[in-house]
Amino acid sequence: MSKELFRQSSWYFIGYGSGVILSLVGFPLWTRYFSVQEYGMLSLIAATISFVGPISRLGLSKAVLRFFSEFRSGKRDIPQSSFYTTFFIGSLASGACVGVLFLGAILVLGPEGLGGRETQVLFILAGMSILIGPSSTIYAPFLRVEEKPKQFVSIRIFRTFLQFGLSVILVFVFVLGLRGIYIAALTVNILMLLFVVFMLRRQNKLKLSAFSPGLLFDALRFGVPLIAAQLANHISNIGDRFVIQFLLGTEAVAVYAVGYGLTSHLKSVLTVIMFVVTPMYVSTWEKHGRGKTEEFLSSVLDYYLMAAIPGMILLSVFGREIIVLLASAKYESAGVLIPYLATPLVLHGAIAIYTAGIFIHKKTHLILYFTVSAGIINIILNFVLIPAMGIVGAAVATLISYLFLIVLANILSSKFLTIRLNYRGIFNYIVASMVAVLLVRFVNIDMVFGILLKVTIAVLIYSGVMITIDHRIRCKVQMVFK
Repeated sequence: MSKELFRQSSWYFIGYGSGVILSLVGFPLWTRYFSVQEYGMLSLIAATISFVGPISRLGLSKAVLRFFSEFRSGKRDIPQSSFYTTFFIGSLASGACVGVLFLGAILVLGPEGLGGRETQVLFILAGMSILIGPSSTIYAPFLRVEEKPKQFVSIRIFRTFLQFGLSVILVFVFVLGLRGIYIAALTVNILMLLFVVFMLRRQNKLKLSAFSPGLLFDALRFGVPLIAAQLANHISNIGDRFVIQFLLGTEAVAVYAVGYGLTSHLKSVLTVIMFVVTPMYVSTWEKHGRGKTEEFLSSVLDYYLMAAIPGMILLSVFGREIIVLLASAKYESAGVLIPYLATPLVLHGAIAIYTAGIFIHKKTHLILYFTVSAGIINIILNFVLIPAMGIVGAAVATLISYLFLIVLANILSSKFLTIRLNYRGIFNYIVASMVAVLLVRFVNIDMVFGILLKVTIAVLIYSGVMITIDHRIRCKVQMVFK
């Protein structure tokens, strides 16, 4: 199972790794080209859309991951076309309904309620993407449950590069400013929707007569509770930007978004493995039961922490220098936020493991308890800490609320599955990371990309220390060379 996990993860890593690399290219491009106020506005619109996104999907993409194993094992006696048709039509309908409501709200608020005509236009363009977003992305979970990482990665890379390329052309060649980014996103969503319809029809998976209302009802009953959970999670995730906007202004939002964005890139790289984990642990549960599932998830969490702990420590130490390199010196003040943001965001990346027991037993309503509670705590702490500590207060609020969420998620999920921590391994990861940081402190590299070279050296030192002190790693390395 470990071989299959790493085989599929390697493909997902290629796809998401290329996406992260492209994001790191776009990151300095947008932060340097747009003013601090414009970048702050871009972040606010993105934050708003991220709240609407989960509603427009109605949890159907998550339901695909849970119900496919029942369909494949024969527990649900329905034809293949019914499964795919039902989820596609459900996604198309949910996106259309929510998108129309969102656009209606934007028109009712008008330019005065949104801060100007240009802002309203940007919201309208973003809202049009909501109309077709769920149906244009539902093909991705299909590929995940079918364990087709190559196709998943190919489509994701194509989509990412196409959207980025169009954005660059529309922003710099046609000089459309922020509009260019949203027009590019809308164009790509339309093209992907046409592609999804073509592929499903070609594979005989899309037949209107095969639509199953019963399956859709069961999927919604499973997925809808996840909407509130995702919204509450977004409050912990990006709700602080609205509070910062209210208390400190748009420029402070931009600075916070840069620090948060850098940490999110690290999280994105580390959580690639989670795209494989969910379908695999559901399949393991169906085939082998609780014992094997717990063993598998405990092993995956150990591997995740092996990469996450040095990632958190290295980013906390070198975050300011990386921000200056990528986003320019005007965002240097965001460096102070990194130590507070790195730990909660990266640890939250393993939430799919923490909540596996809840997911398997379809107790998704329990997720509401810790996500809503963490969201409320986050907002309250933001209003308390930001006036006293500035944007650092928002980062501290994120740290506290996320740690609360992770602990409570583990407590609730442990009633169904027990995930064991490798405490000795965690100690080794921390020691090896600290050794790497201390040794790199003596390295003086005065060049443009010197910080990237320092981080690379630190990673190599960490790897060397781990090979020296951890017998398991030595065995894995020997197996690779053999």
